[in-house]
Amino acid sequence: MRRMRRLVLACLFTACGGSIDGGGDDDTPPADSPPVDPPIPAGCVDDVATGDHVYQCADLKVDARIPAACQGPGCGLILVLHGDTGNGLLMDAHLKMRELGEQQGYIVVAPTGPAFGGQFPGSTWESTNDATLIQIVETFRDVFRVDPKKIHVTGFSRGGFVTWRLLCDHSELFASAAPAGAGIGTGFGEQTCFSNGRTPTRQIPIMFMMGRTDTSVGYQNMVTIRDGAIAAYGAVGPVTVTSDATYRQDHWTTGDTVIVTLDHAYETDDAGPFGAGGEFGDANGHCIAGSTTDPFAPQYAIPCKQPNSFIWGEKVIAFFQAHPLP
Repeated sequence: MRRMRRLVLACLFTACGGSIDGGGDDDTPPADSPPVDPPIPAGCVDDVATGDHVYQCADLKVDARIPAACQGPGCGLILVLHGDTGNGLLMDAHLKMRELGEQQGYIVVAPTGPAFGGQFPGSTWESTNDATLIQIVETFRDVFRVDPKKIHVTGFSRGGFVTWRLLCDHSELFASAAPAGAGIGTGFGEQTCFSNGRTPTRQIPIMFMMGRTDTSVGYQNMVTIRDGAIAAYGAVGPVTVTSDATYRQDHWTTGDTVIVTLDHAYETDDAGPFGAGGEFGDANGHCIAGSTTDPFAPQYAIPCKQPNSFIWGEKVIAFFQAHPLP
């Protein structure tokens, strides 16, 4: 008996001609599966290699990161939209969405809109760009065989207005959306969602960041579009999930859909270009929570002054992961 016990123990750590899981005496792994066909370039996506790329899609420059995992089908896709005076890479610097997307299996597409013009640097968005943005998303989706249940959009400020518009007009394409620092279109030349009878064709999950002292868009403009979404969905709430002296995260729910708001009291650095009396105007609460970019940068210096209790980019990708298309 002792000899048999020693033999069994030895076989647990050595090759004894058999398998402790009943798999027979051949532990050789099966032959390699056939390789996955690589993505095929199409349209403006003329390079499908892993890594960072700059594409020219119609009249828009598009910065994108293709994770190695996305050489095969099934990745997600995130469209990131900057605000006025920004561009695709500056917006990504605030969110770190390319880095987060690479970690979680998402292609991140960050286009740059037409020139802002006048005395200000950077770019803006116009409603005439919407069709091109949708075409860009659909091209990346098809080339990289993206999971159609994992396509999402986020944007800040003018990009947030576009996000509201896209979620309203293309809710069949986007699984969920995360606008920030944007409200109803009144006074901004925008036709946004949840006003004048405009609603999405399905109740798309929404996460919305709102600055209480946002003097660029106006807190009340954001409250109005939030309340319009809640009314259109017939959502019940709010339930405060977490809060402290500087912010509150509230949830409204209806069926399987949720509207989440991150309502904060953070502001840009007063001494920065977007601070009180700064070169580009008094934006105050019009800022991105958790951003670690330079608050004194010459362009798009819109991080909220630290400390912040949440990081918007991390909240966004977690929300997207939790809310694919059903």
